[in-house]
Amino acid sequence: MAESQQGGPLDDIEPRLMLGAGSQDTMVTTIRNWDRTLTWRPTTVHRPADADEVSRIVAVAAEQGRRVKPVGSSLSWSDVADIPDQVLQLDNLNSVSVDGMLARVGAGAKLRDVNESLAAHGLSLENFGSITMQTLGGYIGTGTHGTGGRTPILSSFIEELELVDGLGRIRTLNRESEPELFSAARVNLGALGVITAVSLRCVPSFDLEERLELIDFDTALADLDAYVDGNDYCKLWWMPYSDKLQVYTFNRTDKPRTPFTMQERFDASGLSGRVFTGILELSRRRPNLTPRLFPAVERRTFRDHVRVDRSDRIIRYAGTIPKHQETEYAIPREQAAEAIEGMRRLVLSASAYKVNFTQEVRFVAADDIAMSPASGRDSCYLGGYTSNLRTAPAYFLDFEQLMAQYRGRPHWGKSFNRDARQIRDLYPRYDEFARLRQQSDPQGVFGNRLLERIFAPVT
Repeated sequence: MAESQQGGPLDDIEPRLMLGAGSQDTMVTTIRNWDRTLTWRPTTVHRPADADEVSRIVAVAAEQGRRVKPVGSSLSWSDVADIPDQVLQLDNLNSVSVDGMLARVGAGAKLRDVNESLAAHGLSLENFGSITMQTLGGYIGTGTHGTGGRTPILSSFIEELELVDGLGRIRTLNRESEPELFSAARVNLGALGVITAVSLRCVPSFDLEERLELIDFDTALADLDAYVDGNDYCKLWWMPYSDKLQVYTFNRTDKPRTPFTMQERFDASGLSGRVFTGILELSRRRPNLTPRLFPAVERRTFRDHVRVDRSDRIIRYAGTIPKHQETEYAIPREQAAEAIEGMRRLVLSASAYKVNFTQEVRFVAADDIAMSPASGRDSCYLGGYTSNLRTAPAYFLDFEQLMAQYRGRPHWGKSFNRDARQIRDLYPRYDEFARLRQQSDPQGVFGNRLLERIFAPVT
């Protein structure tokens, strides 16, 4: 899911950053996102050691009329990651410390390392995504989410933020100290400042039992509320042109952990990803084969199963994910079944493109964060994915038009074309966030193409 300090890559992907040694480098060639569809050529790369150094870099940029953008793990498809001038790499801000049920985490820490550190203290996050190579700052910056009808996004569990604003001031934000800015900064789009550290509320470590069932598509939609309400976590996968929905449910359990199966070893080794990559390449070369290929992949690869492990290990994706394009929208949860059916009709009826990647459906509880796609409403996130770069724009345009029928809010790190007027209409607290942005970054030090687009003057 792309990020500037927001989103993150896959297990075998790092940002394509070409430079020399040192805390600052001007010999930069390019930075690319994980699937190489976006490229930036910053003038300078900074690797600050701490918040004080971030403060100095930003203050100098403000004095010189320059722009600075943090970059995380570069798993983004949108221009949220656009780097117009200087870049901050926060890899050195990666510490994790625990005090009771709170964890203070550097914004450059990868989620996989955070999970391991917490487990060593008998703790866990309550919300976690399936990809764990994102930086924490990136993950919260775009409102990245996991799945769970009763669980809000990870940003909702933030108790305190350390932020460097557009004038280089280090500000400690919480519910008592600058509560309005604190609330908005939990999903900040890189617009309010550089997040350097986050304090997260944790829970005791727990195990999950995962059940995968392949259910008739119409039957699964009829029972959708039961799946979401009756389980701690739930997600759906649909292989295009299949008549089944893969229904994944996850529940807390004290059952013994199950052995690592051959299929899981196959996935973790990356072999499964490479095999699927070959199928994707065939579907790109011979698109008319796609409607037959993907149901066949499902029949051979996905079977009903049950497994038990530590929570973050269960929900994460262990294999290598082939390169692909993503768009995703959060819609009111009560409209989920209708919208999922609409997605199926769209894929099956379109003759201009053949969708050749798994479509994903997840569920998130409402939150109170101004620019969170789940703000103020329990949400269903529908992900439209494809690995065909040539036909992706047409599919995403049609998908976006479908989501507009449900007042869908785009995932900030994924492809979308909404403009400032449309975004303002979708977010009741848009003007509040825009005002905070002006106050926190009066000179536009953190500006880039995404922010210029979605915060353009609206009359």
